[in-house]
Order: sequence, then structure tokens, then C-alpha cells
Amino acid sequence: MTALFGVSMAAVYKVGDSAGWTMMGNVDYDKWASTKNFHSGDVIVFEYDNEYHNVKQVTHEEFQSCNVGSPIAVYSSGSDSISLKRPGHYYFLCGYPGHCQAGQKVDVLVTPSSFRSSGSPTSAPYALPPSTMTMTPPNPIPAKNTMALAKKMLAFLVMTALFGVSMAAVYKVGDSAGWTMMGNVDYDKWASTKNFHSGDVIVFEYDNEYHNVKQPERPGHYYFLCGYPGHCQAGQKVDVLVTPSSFRSSGSPTSAPYALPPSTMTMTPPNPIPAKNSASSLHSFQLWSAFAVLIALFVVAY
Repeated sequence: MTALFGVSMAAVYKVGDSAGWTMMGNVDYDKWASTKNFHSGDVIVFEYDNEYHNVKQVTHEEFQSCNVGSPIAVYSSGSDSISLKRPGHYYFLCGYPGHCQAGQKVDVLVTPSSFRSSGSPTSAPYALPPSTMTMTPPNPIPAKNTMALAKKMLAFLVMTALFGVSMAAVYKVGDSAGWTMMGNVDYDKWASTKNFHSGDVIVFEYDNEYHNVKQPERPGHYYFLCGYPGHCQAGQKVDVLVTPSSFRSSGSPTSAPYALPPSTMTMTPPNPIPAKNSASSLHSFQLWSAFAVLIALFVVAY
């Protein structure tokens, strides 16, 4: 049909080419669009992780101001094929906070199909990938490293039981939400509910493809933020105020400390030893604790 009647074939383009639809890597979507000749009937494909991104089609005014309140259309499958049916401008942006401001938006200018040249498109059209992808699982933590960590932890518990050393608390930043820009996590509120002391540990859990942790130096305070574009502005930052460990109360922390996952820790630290009025009772408690921990150490070692 093409040879007989000169019918032009529609082209399929992947937005961002190999980078896809993302906020990482400083993809210049204006530059990407300027290298393409879009015509009526062409298809553009947005490929992205739909846990962190989406696609919203908006008006020119909303595109300019990054306003996502009243979109023309919303796409969130992670692989969206959109047909450019008519000539004119198509404005798309990511609706997650801070993403549009960081440059995750594209203006697609479509010309009538009659303008299409008989040659190839400006760049090679996108070929849809196979439906399945082979993922390589991360390397497991060697068993010997896990065992060594367990022994060190048990040795620390023995010292704690014998000499009454204060237990450091471990807190997961953001609790169950973790370190993220999604879900409007209030990290200031999270930090205000904790009593941090010298020696405590804070754990940042996040997807390192989309986030990181940076710490500027400040005495007394520990300031952390995500260094990816737009994330700090969207609230992904936390101020942790640390007081001397001598200020630690004998009771439990303000909220339950975070237990490290089983893959890296084989034991969860026990609750702080309760204060006893009698010195002999405390000594007896410590001896029994040391005895129990030594038995556990023997079992792990052999």
C-alpha cells in the first residue's frame, strides 16, 4: 500500500530515548523534542518507574507554572503509549512534587502528517522492548560476614551485661516510610518525637537509583538531605539534634528504636536493663544476663 499510494507510516518515539522518563541524569527534554519531527498519527512512549513518576497532560499555562491540579489526562502505568492524533502542541509533565520544577516536562510539537517526508524520521523510531526483563538479584551477604557481625554484637552485649554500659538506640529515618520524597513525610515532625543521644544510630533506607544522603557539617546538629534535583525542596531533609549520652534517661527511648533487618543483624538488642533499687539485685541480673549471652555466643561459634 505504501509503495502504490504513498501512504506514510507512523513513527513511534520513546520519550528521552534510552534515559526514559526520569528526573535523574539531567535529561534535557526540550533538546530531545527539538531533534524530532512529530506528525499526526505518531506515537510517543513514556517509560518510567510508576512508584516514583507519572505522566500528566496539561495546558500551556499549567506547563509553564508546573501546575498539576487540573490535568487534561493522567497516565501512570509505567509504560504509556500516547497517540498524537492532531497537529499542535502537547504538553506533558511529571505530577510528583518537585519533578516538573527539576525539568521533568516536555513540549511535543506535532505537524500535519502531510508534512512528513518520504525518508526516515529525524532519528530512528523506538522499538518496543520484549515483555519480560531479566533482573540480576543483588549479591547475598556472605555467611561468614554475617557470623562475624553476630559475634561482635554478642561480645558487645556481654560487656553491656557485665558493666552496665548504656545501650545505643537505632532509629530508622521516617519510620515505616523510610527516606523518600513520596507520601509527604514530615521529617521535622519525625525528628521532634525522638530523643537522640551520642552513640545512637540512624538508618536511611531508600532506593539509591533515585535518592542519596548528604550531610553538611554542623556542631550539635546533624543535617541530612537528598541531593537529587527537587527532592530537598519537596521536604526530603531532616535536622537531627543530638545531646550527650549522659543525658540519656534510664527508661526507653521516646519511641521504639528501629530494629535492623534480619539480613544484616542476627539479634535485636534487648530493652534497656531496668533500674533496680537494690544494688545486689542489679548485680544478680547482670550476671544472669552475661551467662545467657555467653551460652548464645557458644552456640553461634560452634
